[in-house]
Amino acid sequence: MSNPNEPPGKDPDTVPETLCIGKFNIAFNNAGLATLTFTHVRPKAGDLLDNGQIIEESVVRARIVTTGDNLIALRDLLNNLIKDQPGASTAVGGGSGKLN
Repeated sequence: MSNPNEPPGKDPDTVPETLCIGKFNIAFNNAGLATLTFTHVRPKAGDLLDNGQIIEESVVRARIVTTGDNLIALRDLLNNLIKDQPGASTAVGGGSGKLN
């Protein structure tokens, strides 16, 4: 959402998307910041490459640290974008419905 008090957005480094279809969590610190941690399930590389075994693990792929105000804004944005409709499935995934 646009905020007239902030400069326009840009992406000079072309930051890529990161696939995070796994568990996620949020932790708060004493400074009032929150860390959102996202994971992705994938096979352990050593077991896969050396032994042909698929042993999955949840690997941390992203950590985002933000303020409480930004969390509230994110919550409001998600509530506005994702509306529960009886009988309709919401095409949103990537985590459980509870904190992990």
